[in-house]
Amino acid sequence: TLLDQESINPMTYSSQLEDSGCDVSNDPAFDSLGVASGFHQSEHNVDTSKQWLEKVPPLNLCCNSKEQCLTAPVQFLKHLLEIRKLSEGGILQADFSELENDSFTICNSVSQLLDGLTVFYRSPKFPVSNFLTEAVSVLISLITDNKLSNHVLKKCFKKLEEFKKNLIQIILRNNSVNRFQELHSVSQTLVLLGRNHILRNSSISLLLSEVRQFAEQLLQAHQVQSMYNITQYENIFPLCMILEQLLQNETEESNISSSDYEGEEKIRFLKNLDQIILHLSDEFPLFSLYLWRVSVLLNSAQMQ
Repeated sequence: TLLDQESINPMTYSSQLEDSGCDVSNDPAFDSLGVASGFHQSEHNVDTSKQWLEKVPPLNLCCNSKEQCLTAPVQFLKHLLEIRKLSEGGILQADFSELENDSFTICNSVSQLLDGLTVFYRSPKFPVSNFLTEAVSVLISLITDNKLSNHVLKKCFKKLEEFKKNLIQIILRNNSVNRFQELHSVSQTLVLLGRNHILRNSSISLLLSEVRQFAEQLLQAHQVQSMYNITQYENIFPLCMILEQLLQNETEESNISSSDYEGEEKIRFLKNLDQIILHLSDEFPLFSLYLWRVSVLLNSAQMQ
């Protein structure tokens, strides 16, 4: 959009940029406008058939901000999905089976995107840009694409699991004073990933494992009257809420997509849960309530 506006009225936008009095050197829009104006100056020196090429900014691999580091992999994956969709019903049929043998570029872009998102979520800036939500949406679209997901998931699943583990640890270990806004943005990303039918079971397993381990540690500390990590206790609630959301979605969609969640972590979580709730309910009523709600959702499909 910025490039189109620049080509329509270049003098107005360049003058606004110069006279604004604001430091926009780290703004992605500044770089786009700068590139666009550079192309506009040389527009009269080339053949008109090549003018549209000159409006496309080159791939900038030098990152001035965390968000810019995500731009290249996001744009590449976005264009890949668009090309595949365009080739579905048209005359030109793209043979994506070749990617089964060599998917390094795709997997490398996914890896860069996940690393960039991890860096951002460790020290986010507010307000959170819509670009980050778009980046996660592109990632989910890629891994659910029927023509691409098999080989991409096969090589990127380990990286995706590592990314989800990192997000969970970012939530648990965050001890900043005003951390709840940060925790909310990370939680939203975990929910988006967990709602995907391919990643749902692994996401639920990871969350069940973390909540169970914390409940056991809290019970042990309570029994011997020792100190427990208050910050981690406060941070466990976003994980409980994410888990509850994912299990609720699983229950609602069980008639359409799959049966209720089954797994080793479910068995471990429910094994001594009644005793844990019984011992913690007096001193930690809210946490005990969340444990009970999760157990109800885990068993809801069987009860039905």
